[in-house]
Parts: sequence; C-alpha cells; structure tokens
Amino acid sequence: MFFIGTPILTYFFGKRWYCSWVCGCGGLAETAGDPFRHLSDKSLKSWKIERWMIHSVLVFVVLMTALLWANVATGRAILQGISEPFYKTYAFLIGSVFSGVVGVGFYPIMGSRVWCRFGCPMAAWLGIWQKKKSKFRITTNGSQCISCGNCSTFCEMGIDVRAYAQKGQDIVRASCVGCGVCSAVCPRGVLRLEGAVADIDTRAKVSNF
Repeated sequence: MFFIGTPILTYFFGKRWYCSWVCGCGGLAETAGDPFRHLSDKSLKSWKIERWMIHSVLVFVVLMTALLWANVATGRAILQGISEPFYKTYAFLIGSVFSGVVGVGFYPIMGSRVWCRFGCPMAAWLGIWQKKKSKFRITTNGSQCISCGNCSTFCEMGIDVRAYAQKGQDIVRASCVGCGVCSAVCPRGVLRLEGAVADIDTRAKVSNF
C-alpha cells in the first residue's frame, strides 16, 4: 500500500484520498479543529519549519521501520536490544504526544491540522508524490483576484493561497490536502479544485458556508 497504492491513489486524487477520507486525525481536524482553521501561520518562516520537521519525522520512521524489518528477517536485534525501546519511545513521543496531546491541544494556538502539517510521516510521503505527479490541482485565474484574502484566511494548512492566486499560479504545495475550502470561499471564482470528484466535494463545502 505504501509503495504502490499510495502513488496510484495520489496521482488520481492528491493527498485528499487519505488526509480527508481515511485519516482519523484529519477527521478530527475537520470537526473539532474547524473553528480554529484561520489561526494557522501563513508566514514563510512557518513553512520552512514545517518542511524541516515533517520530513525529519519521515526519515526517522523509514529508518526505524527498516531496522524492525531487519530484526524480523535475522531473528535477532541488530542493535543489541536497542530497537524495541527505540520503537516504544517513538510510539509514545510521536504517536501519543505529538499526534494526540500537541496535535489537538494546540488547535486554539496554531490552528487545526497541527499534526498533519508538522509531524505526520504519511502526509510527508503523500506530499512528495502529489507535488511530483498528480492530476489533482487547485488552479487559479489571477486576473480576477481582488486580494480579499478569504482563501488564505480559511486555509487550514497554513498556505498563503492569495499569493499564488495573485500570480496566477496553481497551488501545488505538498502540504495541500485538497479540502476545497479556498475555492468555496472565493467570491470571484478565482480558484478551482481540479481532479476526480472535485466538483462534488466543492459543492459540499460551499453548502457549509
């Protein structure tokens, strides 16, 4: 699923197939975190920190998983018993604290999807494939943008969507989960969610505003 299913599904649907339809943390962000989505930091500094942290977690997970596979294949702990405490520490710090307590507790401070933006290794993996090759896109018509800022305000992933719209650039940021809210709140129809079932999801989002 990780090496074959993810690239195929991401090609057709972008990160949305997992982040919006499968992941429990994403479901929690769409409900409990929704009132705080406007609090996400849109600055360049925040984006740099986000990229550094989430890709560091991805590298950490890949190395840890490779170690566990090696242990199973050889029937012994390659690092003399270090791998199990290593795994338990990761499970507690990342699985419980970061994705749980911090990921949810920081909604009123950093906006929703704190875990998705800064710590989820699956989100990082999905983002790499989405940015490299995917039919999913949020396209823009910059000539009609009036710089109202609604799109950036309501983006839960901390993306300055208005900056892309003003330049007429498609939003291809790896962190975008394709929720379609930016296109739903745009008063001029500058933004459009492209890809399979995009129109259905966008109409559903519009009905909520």
